[in-house]
Amino acid sequence: MMIGLTVVVGYGDAALDVLRHLPLRPDHSEVVVLDPDAVALTGALANGARATRGDGRDVCALRQAGVQFAGRVVVAVPDDLDGLQIVLATRSLNRTAIVVAAVRDSANQDLFSRLGADEVFVRSASA
Repeated sequence: MMIGLTVVVGYGDAALDVLRHLPLRPDHSEVVVLDPDAVALTGALANGARATRGDGRDVCALRQAGVQFAGRVVVAVPDDLDGLQIVLATRSLNRTAIVVAAVRDSANQDLFSRLGADEVFVRSASA
């Protein structure tokens, strides 16, 4: 595990909102963003992150982003079902990372927690 590595799966308003609420720690200095959208990745690069293009539901893409080595993984994709798949895939690759998930529907908070997310944020209607 690389304590300093944070992998962000899905880079949009929800991810930025979650990242703003996470404690800033000097040991979480390297950020890799995994997203299928080139515009989102351009934004991530502009904010100092490394970028990997791919679908977070794909275990190979998660590996390419370094999830298996991450100290923290942020899952902030538009669809809660996709997010749940990503949390499960992340846990299959890395049992010890802190997994933070953003969900649209507050009814899904408990499910995400039971299936592997350490922290669950309900995103605002605008995110």
